[in-house]
Amino acid sequence: MGRKILFISIGFNLLFLIITGLSFVKFDKVDAGAKKSNAAKRTGFHYYERTTLFNELPIPPDSIVFLGDSLTFRTEWSELFPRKNVINRGIGSDTTEGVLDRLDSVIAAQPRKIFLLIGVNDLKIRSVSATIKSYSVIIDRIQTGSPNTEIFIQSLLPVNNSKYGNILTNDKIKKMNMKLRSLANSSGVHFIDLYSTFAKDDQLPEEYTIDGIHLTGKGYILWRESIKEYVGS
Repeated sequence: MGRKILFISIGFNLLFLIITGLSFVKFDKVDAGAKKSNAAKRTGFHYYERTTLFNELPIPPDSIVFLGDSLTFRTEWSELFPRKNVINRGIGSDTTEGVLDRLDSVIAAQPRKIFLLIGVNDLKIRSVSATIKSYSVIIDRIQTGSPNTEIFIQSLLPVNNSKYGNILTNDKIKKMNMKLRSLANSSGVHFIDLYSTFAKDDQLPEEYTIDGIHLTGKGYILWRESIKEYVGS
């Protein structure tokens, strides 16, 4: 009788282990799916959509590439500069790390010029020094992989804190711009001071912004006028 009880007990224990194991397998599958979904959110579906599009649209030779985040993405550069071979490689919410991840296809095209405006999204979550370090790698990789490309670092624009809130201060943006100017000088590339052009009392004027950080049509026209001599006639 004792042996029978022992066998029954062992049987129940084995059944429990099997059921528990299946539960863990199911949980792992769900957890893996959740991790994949979270990774997609961190990367950004917009980033994925744009990069897959860029992969299908190789940059033509002798192009002028505008590379950056939503400020670059949200306008029609080919219409602002209609007689130029201008290519838009902006992605909303992009960072210096995001640019680094997709830089190879830009370098491979050996563009004539690159106009770079990136870093404002970094500053919401990273220090100026960490952002500059990534920025420096971007410049180094372009110069190494496409040595004939003329590089234009564009300063970050001011924000309008009354509209945008205090997510980011213009003091931090100005500190970033000082470092960008220094990086441009040490790297032998061009620096374009957009901040001074746009700022009024260290704020982005309401006529130039929708939400305190993104630009209105007037803002983009001012941007065009500020860089047209560098884009060329």
